[in-house]
Amino acid sequence: MIQDATPPPHRDALRDQHPIPGKCPRLRATCLAAALTMGAWTVTHGAPPARPPAGTDVDETRTVAQRTRAPADCLSVVLEGVTVLLDRSELNRQANAKPAQWKTEAERMALIEGRRAAALLQAATPAKGGSNPACHTVTQTLDGEDQFVVLAHLERGAAAVLPEGTTQPVPAVAIRYLGQRCGPLCGRGSILVSVPGQPRPFMVTHWWAS
Repeated sequence: MIQDATPPPHRDALRDQHPIPGKCPRLRATCLAAALTMGAWTVTHGAPPARPPAGTDVDETRTVAQRTRAPADCLSVVLEGVTVLLDRSELNRQANAKPAQWKTEAERMALIEGRRAAALLQAATPAKGGSNPACHTVTQTLDGEDQFVVLAHLERGAAAVLPEGTTQPVPAVAIRYLGQRCGPLCGRGSILVSVPGQPRPFMVTHWWAS
């Protein structure tokens, strides 16, 4: 049985994220084939695209554009020397929007995301002075729930990412979906996030297991 460690992703089809140009109807099939064989997708700001199916063999890397400026009111997380800045106003919105009970899948997801956002906000402490006193810092090691919050912001291009020793956010990060299926009840998947050009990912999140 496949156990997806993350909540179901948004089901936007890849064709909606990367539409085939309307000016080449005769070449529509050729354009689609070329898009599907690209080694990496480039994703802009907005809702996160659908992830590859859990429980399958996959090795897909997407280049996802991120914020080029730090949020005015931010939450800071340091992962393997890389600083990830999230918008606290967005986290507060998620935390306050969670329903008391749920009846639909959308409401269930809002409840899960709201609880996770609230927990991450509670784990952060206000900075004491510094260049950005409005930025709250998470100093404890992230658990799986916290990682999903950070990952979701990175997947939709809503974070500012600063490599160690820099003050300017990088324009994009590479998000790799890696799944290895070795049998009906054997396999696992991970999501790795890295700064392009750096040898190692700064974030590795457990995705699914079977």
